[in-house]
Amino acid sequence: MNLAFIALGICAVALGVGRLVRLLDEPATLTQKSIVVSLFSVGLGAVAYGTRLITAPFYDIGHTVWHIAASILIGALEIVFLTLRVKDVPAGAVHRPLARSGAMTLLLLISWPIAQAEGGPTRGVDNLRDHDFPSMVSLVLFPIYVIWGLSQVVILSAHRVPRDIQRRPINTIALAMVSIGALGFIGINATTLVFLSTGRMPEIGAVLAWSPIALSASVAGALLLAVGERTYEELYARYQVSRLSPLWERLDELSGSEYHLHIRHLPAPARLQRAYVEISDAICTVRIDIDDQYDFDSIAASLRRGGTAEDTATPTLSQALPERRTRREDLEMIHALAKAYRRQ
Repeated sequence: MNLAFIALGICAVALGVGRLVRLLDEPATLTQKSIVVSLFSVGLGAVAYGTRLITAPFYDIGHTVWHIAASILIGALEIVFLTLRVKDVPAGAVHRPLARSGAMTLLLLISWPIAQAEGGPTRGVDNLRDHDFPSMVSLVLFPIYVIWGLSQVVILSAHRVPRDIQRRPINTIALAMVSIGALGFIGINATTLVFLSTGRMPEIGAVLAWSPIALSASVAGALLLAVGERTYEELYARYQVSRLSPLWERLDELSGSEYHLHIRHLPAPARLQRAYVEISDAICTVRIDIDDQYDFDSIAASLRRGGTAEDTATPTLSQALPERRTRREDLEMIHALAKAYRRQ
């Protein structure tokens, strides 16, 4: 019994259940449905693979179940990769991967009882012509189907990496890592197919020894794809909020908390956006008396002293600061003022 695969299967099922529960109250997209099917397939297949030695005396059901789960997984992933390549996926394009996955699953189900009647699944042959129907399905057609499915990851990566590397670097790097792992598994499956069909079964161990490397690249890429961008956004927002907080709190004091809302329950990106809004509102109303020195350091020093004024002839912070024409210039000005205020 392989506890690592069983644990992986349980985690995948738990993630699948969590996603399924979240989708109960909203219409699910094709991508979301495919991801849920993928998670349940990984869960079922991993548990079956991890317990295959225990289930071997029971008509080798674990061996068959993990093959079927892998077939379903490949079909679901094909649809996920299709939705990433094509914005509006036509119905016919979805039917093709479903048909391939269904056909492979049906072949596995048909070959299973035949293999059991013949004494169990064949572990390899000396010549390709020695394959019978069950071994042809499990040792030739199934690896070819897996290679086909994994090639879709490589094709998607070839399209997306050059195009998105500057726009979405984290997700693009994650996709490239998954693609590297897929290439590794393509090589492993292709070599294994040849060895199992040419009487070179003892050499398979050396080939399978590369599996942990390919699996590590795939899992690391998948994890980075799942949480990398959100984690980066959260950490970046926390960092920026910490840099804006001194100015934000001071403007909140000087404006009499007119614009401040409770934001502790909000995630960091939402808090950052709230900081921009409240600082922007405050600089449009707070008036400062700094003579004619309208530079960031003078304005920051006046804010530190609390040198505000009620006279409408006194310029507001917005009027005293350099002219801005775009939203980007507004944000750059806020960060420049926050930096000057921290230096005081």
